[in-house]
Amino acid sequence: MREFNSQIIQKGRLLPGIHGLRGIAALAIVLYHLQHLALINPPPFFQFIGRDFGYGVHLFFIMSAFSLMHSTDYRLNQQHWASDYLIKRFFRIAPLYYCLMVFMIVAQMYYQDVSGETFVNLIDILLNATFTFEFVPWSGFVWGGWAIGVEMIFYVVFPFLILVIRSHRSALFFLLISIIVSSSVRSALHMEHINAVSPTKWDWSYFAFAPNLCFFAFGMYAYRATLLLERKTALMRIVIPFIAIILMGGLMLTNVDQPLMTGSRWDLIIWGIGFTALCMWQSSNPTSAIANRFFEHLGERSYSLYLVHPVLITFTKGYLTQFYTFFMPYVGAYAFFICSVLIIGMLLIIVEVTYRIIEIPGIRLGRRLIASRS
Repeated sequence: MREFNSQIIQKGRLLPGIHGLRGIAALAIVLYHLQHLALINPPPFFQFIGRDFGYGVHLFFIMSAFSLMHSTDYRLNQQHWASDYLIKRFFRIAPLYYCLMVFMIVAQMYYQDVSGETFVNLIDILLNATFTFEFVPWSGFVWGGWAIGVEMIFYVVFPFLILVIRSHRSALFFLLISIIVSSSVRSALHMEHINAVSPTKWDWSYFAFAPNLCFFAFGMYAYRATLLLERKTALMRIVIPFIAIILMGGLMLTNVDQPLMTGSRWDLIIWGIGFTALCMWQSSNPTSAIANRFFEHLGERSYSLYLVHPVLITFTKGYLTQFYTFFMPYVGAYAFFICSVLIIGMLLIIVEVTYRIIEIPGIRLGRRLIASRS
């Protein structure tokens, strides 16, 4: 399979299937928020868009851990590998996030002038600038930024984890412990939410780091399991894809996971198993349906897509609603997909700019800092 020319991932280390999955996950999250932020609904058969596509964030967590294992595992004997890794991660994430921070602060200042209300204070700005806002619930103010906070905590602990998790057995043990910890903390936070005197609109048990730790463990396990099973052709080409297809199809096309949507959210563990199988499949035997030029293009820009799309949808939802209402008499609820094409088209233009003038220069700056030490 031909290699995608990535500016983000170093040549020879790119996994086309994983890169394509990033694009699909980003697209799924955009469609999910198009329904929930713009309040326009797809046809009944596609109800899984508004119900399940938000789990694309958890797929990102799994792919992030898998990709970090893939890109770091072979460097462990190199000098300064840990500091080089942390520099690369910071300059990969921080520049665009800081730009969105500034945008949100300016927007809030304008809104404050109009309404007189204040939503961002100096403490919140400090927490967001240092990526410590996950330790103080609801202090993050960049839309969708909760996932970045979760990622950054994992980035910090990852060098320790990769030194400890050196085999399939240790990866499996870490996964089982993480599932227990994540489910227990999620349940406790959920009970705290529903028993609160003045509960917040959103449940912190979904957004905190500990309840999402298991998804990074899934990604690390997927990497170790793929190495272990890579020579078992029938298993990797037939069994793993079958598990991924059955679980993904069953979860999206049925309500089979609904009984598991309790405080511990064991349904998310089922999603994690499906996503793990999907990553193992696409890392070892990528299909053209996923590892193609379009999805890889989206995957290359998935970080910008993730951070920019809530802002764009929110600021254009009035126009999107008008488009939806205009086309409804002709195509019914399929007008949702016309709005989808419109918002994705606008996003591709904007993220091309953020990708080229913010993401790429930030990555290159990090690389220059690493090279200067060498």
